[in-house]
Parts: sequence; structure tokens; C-alpha cells
Amino acid sequence: MQANRRNLISVIVVAVLFLGVTIVGLVGNARSGNYVATPVLLTAIGIAVMFFWLSQFRVRGMLQEKTPDRLIEHYHKTVRRVPDADAAIAWLCALAATFFGEFDRARKELEPVNWDTTRLMYRGHRLYVLALLAILEDNDYAKANRLTAQARELEARDSAGGFELLDGSIRLVAGGLDADEIDQMVPRLEKSAKKAAGLIPGIAAWALALHYHRLNMPDRATDAKELLRSAVPHCLPLKPQGPPPPPQPEA
Repeated sequence: MQANRRNLISVIVVAVLFLGVTIVGLVGNARSGNYVATPVLLTAIGIAVMFFWLSQFRVRGMLQEKTPDRLIEHYHKTVRRVPDADAAIAWLCALAATFFGEFDRARKELEPVNWDTTRLMYRGHRLYVLALLAILEDNDYAKANRLTAQARELEARDSAGGFELLDGSIRLVAGGLDADEIDQMVPRLEKSAKKAAGLIPGIAAWALALHYHRLNMPDRATDAKELLRSAVPHCLPLKPQGPPPPPQPEA
């Protein structure tokens, strides 16, 4: 579960190095009297930042819609240049479909991929989708905990690592975290839920809302639910379906 942090650190290191090289280049060009490169580099950086922001803004807008149709279409069109693109697209689309309550569609998205040939990380991601399906479709918390355990085991063997926030959210809902793990995970989920609107922050907010509901902390549960409503207002957990059942202990 430390791999996500390693990946984030790697991205930060690359960004810092790029910024450093850019600054050195700008200073060198300025000293040599070449001022043409400065606006060109700054414009390139500005365009890259703008495209990244627009992409994030589009995804957040898609999550506000009543169905995951446009989000799933977006994943199919844009997630094509990563390694194991078919697996990446499948698990992302299936996760979105599951959280919107479209369970058959989620299974259909997962179906075409030969998961035995994909990298361990994506096999684990698929198991997290199945764990979320077990909770939202069948209220089967024991199955969800078994699946997350298998996912963690697979992803721990992949250099790209695990998905700590998704794992923690599912296990918090399913009662699969012990007291020490809850103390560590809840602040991380709160940070994610408050940081930005998105599918994973929405799932984190859902887990927190259930957690505080079970602790009889209505104000905090309401706050988490509002974060969920802000991120994914038409997700299945926000549809009227009665109070959520408590976690079921494994036999």
C-alpha cells in the first residue's frame, strides 16, 4: 500500500526536476541575451497546466450527471496510451458503473479482458470492483473483505503498487479494518473526500458517511454525505433504499 505514495513522490520528483531544468534554461537564455525562449517555455507550461485542469474539470462535470454514460465513454476514448490499456479502461468503467448502481454494465465492462495476462496491479483493481459490487449489489461484506484481501496480496507484488484509498474505503464499509487501521485510514479518507470532487473522493465520502452513521455521529455523517453529494450526486448510495445494514462479521 506504500506504492501509491512512491508513485506520487516519483511524479513530484520529475515535476521538480523539469521545473529546475526550465528555470536553469530560462536564466541561461536571459544571461546570453536570448529572450525568445522565455515566453515559449512559459507558454508551453501554461498550456500543459490548462489541459490538465480542463481534463479534471470535464471528469468532475461527468460525475454530476444522472448516469455514468459520458464518463465511461470518456474513459474508452482517452485511456488508450497506458500499459494494459484494455484492463485500465475496463476497471475504471466498471468502477463507475458499479457506484452508479449499473451492476450488469459493470460486469460487461470487465468481461472482455483476459485478466490472467494483465499486470498484477490491474488484477487487484478488478477485485476491488468486485468487492464494491459485493457490497452494493448483495450486501455481502464477508465476500468484500475476502476480495480486498486478495487484491492487496496481488498489488503488493506489483512495483506500481496498491490502491490504498479504495482499499480503505471498501474495508471501512465492510468492517474489515481493525481499530488501529481505522485510526490511520479515516484521516486519509477525510483528506481525499475534502480535497477534490471525483469518483475516488466520492467513494471515500460514502465510506465516511457510513462509518460516522454507525458511530452515531450524525453531524459528521451529514458532512460526509454532503461531500458525496457534491462529488457524485446521482450515485447509488444517495438513492432512497433505507438505512444501510451494519457490517457482518466473517464466520
